[in-house]
Amino acid sequence: MKVADNPLLKPYIGKPAILDSNLLLLHWCASFNPDLVTTFKRLNSFQIEDIDLLSETLKVFSAIRTTPHVLTEVSNLANSLPRWIKEDWSEHFSRQIQVIPEQWTDAATIAAGDFMWLGLTDAALAELAATNVILTIDFPLSNSLESQGLNVINFTHLRSLWLE
Repeated sequence: MKVADNPLLKPYIGKPAILDSNLLLLHWCASFNPDLVTTFKRLNSFQIEDIDLLSETLKVFSAIRTTPHVLTEVSNLANSLPRWIKEDWSEHFSRQIQVIPEQWTDAATIAAGDFMWLGLTDAALAELAATNVILTIDFPLSNSLESQGLNVINFTHLRSLWLE
């Protein structure tokens, strides 16, 4: 099935998207060194096929954005990369940050919201889900947003349709 024909994506074609930390890490690691998908422990929930699925999925959105909270988590997750990769990764990460627009809500506002029980990063994503599509592998986040009628796609659900 072509990604753009996926019924999960059709309502969101042309809208801006924000990736959760794990998917942004996958996306940037794949553009840095695709072999990391099979060797880096922080990506062990992904398969090589997920690189193409994510890449094709991102094409249907008008823009890819992020939050400072997601960037912090990606940076922290990447700290587990082997020492011999870290310098080159840091340069790659810095270049990626330069080209991805950040959207944010201050932490005090997020903490006062209904989603703080998800944690600060996911609550920040929830705050932006009315105007952006949140692409995540996190079931509690996707389930919570979906139950509120907010814009969310669980990447795991895309996988199952991609493999058909």
